[in-house]
Amino acid sequence: MRYHASWRSWRLLPLTLLLSGCVSSMGPSSWESGYRQVDEPAGNDAEALRRAIAPNSCRVSPGQAGIVPLPPGCANDLNLQAMVERPSDLLYGREMGPARGAPVAAAARERLEDRERANSRRIQLESEARGSASRSVTTGDL
Repeated sequence: MRYHASWRSWRLLPLTLLLSGCVSSMGPSSWESGYRQVDEPAGNDAEALRRAIAPNSCRVSPGQAGIVPLPPGCANDLNLQAMVERPSDLLYGREMGPARGAPVAAAARERLEDRERANSRRIQLESEARGSASRSVTTGDL
């Protein structure tokens, strides 16, 4: 019986080792999100504006030279900057238009409030369908 108890404790060892790998001494990463204009655009095209905007997270210390590792979040912000339709949206944004869900909500409300009318219409259509099926001519009637 003693052998069985020690075997059970050895079975828990891999689980314990696996869970201990989840512990990290690093704290949560935080970086400044957003973009800033670093230069005047050399033209009116989107590419010139893209070159004149830089992510806040990509700032490096003035003393760093040579190969500088990217700070946390810089690569994500650079990729987002490359994907936007209008680079000026990164600096100022756009005015939001009307909500697109309003027509759907109005249709749902009307459907819920007029359920009785919809049920009577369904019954009428079903009776018309039954009536037309009984009046149909089959090849056996010829």
